Amino acid sequence: MCTGRVDPAIIAKAFKKGLDGLIIVGCFIGECHYVSGNIQAKAKIDMTRRLLKHIGLNENRLSFQHCSSGEATRFVEIVNEFDKTIHELGPIGGESDRVKGPELFRKLEAAEAVLAGEKMRWVIGKKTEFLEKGNFYGEVFTEHEFNRAIDMIIVEETEVQEILGKLKEGVQSVKALAGSLAIPSERVFRYINALKRKEMVQLETVSGRSPLYKVIPQGV
Repeated sequence: MCTGRVDPAIIAKAFKKGLDGLIIVGCFIGECHYVSGNIQAKAKIDMTRRLLKHIGLNENRLSFQHCSSGEATRFVEIVNEFDKTIHELGPIGGESDRVKGPELFRKLEAAEAVLAGEKMRWVIGKKTEFLEKGNFYGEVFTEHEFNRAIDMIIVEETEVQEILGKLKEGVQSVKALAGSLAIPSERVFRYINALKRKEMVQLETVSGRSPLYKVIPQGV
């Protein structure tokens, strides 16, 4: 099937299960049977690599390459080169990754949720339109501007998912969340308020002078 159907959330899930490397090989640009499937795939993979780098995974563990069905020799070369790269990087969560062991897998849990979220799916689906036609106001983005916007969304969405992950472990105060996640308290407070408005988080109790928050179970 077309590489345009590759779901970025599945990529994060694969790494979360201990995969050391993942390569996706698609048609050359302009040769897609589904017209723009490989363009969409490249946009998804580029965005996913930026997210993986942000959470501390070596982004070279994920690769997107082009090859036609008649280029058996090229396909073998691509696979062998990637295999060599992964052997040089070593096992996931090792020396080549900025974040190690259990902490990396916790962050991959957040990354999977980010990639499955509506915001990331919507933004990456709009990439071509934003670069060629512009947004609702007719403002056309450069590649650099679009990537900068993606990076800002990645930071915010990852921090929100990490906060939700911590709250699933038990009630927490803003101060405790800020300390354990190394996120400034004012940002945590802003995220908590946004999550309260979305009815994803609620005040559980007050301990001393500190409000304690908990996750609201969804779909119950």
